[in-house]
Amino acid sequence: MSTLDYHIHTIVSTDADYTPAEIIRMAKENGVKTLAITDHNNVASVAEAARLGEAEGIRVIPGIEIDCDFEGVGFHMTAYGIDITDPRYDELFHYYYDQSVENTWKAKHQFCEAMGLDLPDELLKAVAKDNILVPEDIGAYLLSHKEYDDLHWLDPYREGGSRSDNPNVNFFWDFFSQGKPGYTAGSKKTAAEIIDLIHATGGEAVVAHPGANFKGKDEILERLLDSGVQGMEVYSSYHSEEQTRHYRQLALDHGLWMTCGSDFHGHHKPAIQIGRIPFLENEAEIHRF
Repeated sequence: MSTLDYHIHTIVSTDADYTPAEIIRMAKENGVKTLAITDHNNVASVAEAARLGEAEGIRVIPGIEIDCDFEGVGFHMTAYGIDITDPRYDELFHYYYDQSVENTWKAKHQFCEAMGLDLPDELLKAVAKDNILVPEDIGAYLLSHKEYDDLHWLDPYREGGSRSDNPNVNFFWDFFSQGKPGYTAGSKKTAAEIIDLIHATGGEAVVAHPGANFKGKDEILERLLDSGVQGMEVYSSYHSEEQTRHYRQLALDHGLWMTCGSDFHGHHKPAIQIGRIPFLENEAEIHRF
């Protein structure tokens, strides 16, 4: 386990499960001394987590994970040390929330059409949070209902399958990420806009889990790394050992900070635990915010 974890989600992320109090309790149990709350386009849990963390001797860095676009690639930018009271973060939340309600159901319909599935909206409304249906919930529904047992393309996500370590989020990556049948682009802020916002509110911009979003598009990623970001999440639950070495070298080549993050959410990613950062051998090279 690492004493640092710069990528943790609370219940205000529509695909996560735990309250700030529960996050702090788990972090303490796992020996984490410094963490960042990085909810999707949302800073609503940061203040409470910081207050609770202080009482337990855990430092909480104010953060956020923001959807944005760079040269046609949709990716996540994490920000650290931001002023969470700045009204622009409330505006950012509403910008994404207001379109998410429509886009997530559109993605579901698109996916069902592509896969020849009859999956009425009424069956899934009970698991939607604030009327937002995340793809992980679709995967969980299909995997937990026997009437879909004959869909053998779901076998990799079932127990013992090649994608069963984190079945719901792997289902998301395989069917709803960029270029997949259920992907809906929506309207994203540009990387330049987000970097400007982060810097204007006293924060630092870090590219999250590049292996998950850029998937080998290194020429585009390297241009992003030279566009005003300060760091890159080299150590991630999504990176293989080979990818970790690769992104570590890219960070060194571009003079960037290295960060680490579990991307803990809860039941959609059961193999991920707070403070468990694969292949992190030397915490000394991780930037201290």
